[in-house]
Amino acid sequence: MNAIIYIRVSTTEQAEFGYSLKAQEEACLEYGKRNNYNILKLFIEKGESAKTINRTELNNMFGYLKKNKNIVNYLIIYKLDRLSRNTINTLNMIVTLNNLGIELKSVSEPIDNSPIGKFTTNIFSSLAQFDNDTRAERTIMGMKQAVKEGRWMWPPPTGYKMEKRNGKSYLLINNEQADIVREIFYLFDLGYRGQELINKIRQKGMNLSKQTLSKILKNVAYKGMIKVENWFGKEEIQGLHEPIIDENLFNRVQFKLGVYKNFQKPKTILHKDFPLRGLLHCNICGMKLTGAFSTGRNKKYPYYRCSTKNCTYRSKDKYEVEYSFKNYLEELTPKKDILDDFIYSMKSVWNEKSETRNDYFKKVKNKLDQIDVKIDNIINLYEKKLISEQDFSSRYYNLNNYKHKLDISMKEHEVTLENLDDYIEYGLHVFSDLPNFWDDSSIETKNKLGSILFPEGIYYSNNRIGTTNLSTVLKVFSLENNEKSTMVSEGGLEPP
Repeated sequence: MNAIIYIRVSTTEQAEFGYSLKAQEEACLEYGKRNNYNILKLFIEKGESAKTINRTELNNMFGYLKKNKNIVNYLIIYKLDRLSRNTINTLNMIVTLNNLGIELKSVSEPIDNSPIGKFTTNIFSSLAQFDNDTRAERTIMGMKQAVKEGRWMWPPPTGYKMEKRNGKSYLLINNEQADIVREIFYLFDLGYRGQELINKIRQKGMNLSKQTLSKILKNVAYKGMIKVENWFGKEEIQGLHEPIIDENLFNRVQFKLGVYKNFQKPKTILHKDFPLRGLLHCNICGMKLTGAFSTGRNKKYPYYRCSTKNCTYRSKDKYEVEYSFKNYLEELTPKKDILDDFIYSMKSVWNEKSETRNDYFKKVKNKLDQIDVKIDNIINLYEKKLISEQDFSSRYYNLNNYKHKLDISMKEHEVTLENLDDYIEYGLHVFSDLPNFWDDSSIETKNKLGSILFPEGIYYSNNRIGTTNLSTVLKVFSLENNEKSTMVSEGGLEPP
């Protein structure tokens, strides 16, 4: 009688239970010799789990059996769970073997084609699956508990690395990658999007796809949290790892991505056909104008109008108002030499303040070092069983929480010269050609830009746009450009 042998071991099983390939091979060969079987071939599966039937040598074995249907009589295994830990998969494989005229033989279990043998096969197969399911459940329970304690249980996200401490894995910041992650969030917050943002990051040395960019921007790990929806729903759990991104910056980015729908939700209802809605005020009653279409005989006509009851403001043609607004932006656009002087002055002020900022960083860094020493001390006390687990957890959490707050404080002040250059570059992009930047911007950017440039809104009267208050930067530019303030257009508009 001819037989083949199939043996399998996963790395974990070999380490924990001693199911070595050599031991299985010797046992199967001895079984074949004892029963006078002629061993035709040996199939060895190394390091692959029995949770799946998509295994290299298992597939090769069934391919061999189908080609040698009338030659092989027996398949010898060391134990039933070497084939599979899933009952249905095991039984399906036995059916396939029976259809090929091959009988399954287990070295360590009494299984055969007799009624009692088939019953025993079902029992052992079910036990194998039960064992596998129990292990999986224990593993998941352990992972859930670890996550509740704030430990990250998966491969580290970009910007972090894993390190083992006392047999447990923890996330630590990978400084080189973390700087690029911060850059991604800063640039997105500044208004960079899509391929433009990806190109900027590639210049820093990181290849980035749109999909990876989206994952980075939405990953709560960067603000120090952990979120596993299929375990804890939408609950965010405080992680033990240090955040890379300040929570306020992270939340702003989520709002811009549309993830946090209710975070700082703008009160103005934006409409792409009426970009000045919410910015344009009525020069009679002072209320914000709205935009609407008036239906004519053959088409609709867009207007800005006041919705205040009994207000005598007359509706203004959308195109007339927006043309005047672009002319106003043109007047406010600073000359190149003015921009250059402004940038020089800003960098000079920055350099003057750098020393003070560096002193602050040194003080905070010293405090962080002191906290690290305290954390090491309580870990040593806990390992020596000199403090209780409850006392350790409480003190460890409080120290980490304080460390987290100090780190956030540093991040809020940590704008490098390289970051400053990015801000300046973006500012030049905006202020060097305000009318075209306005035209090219999304409705959301227009709304934000308008509120920054004109904090008290704008008015339209006598075919001109005016405002009672410009942003500080535009005030400086206006005075330098025209040697007098253009905060208010001719006619001296004043809100009621």
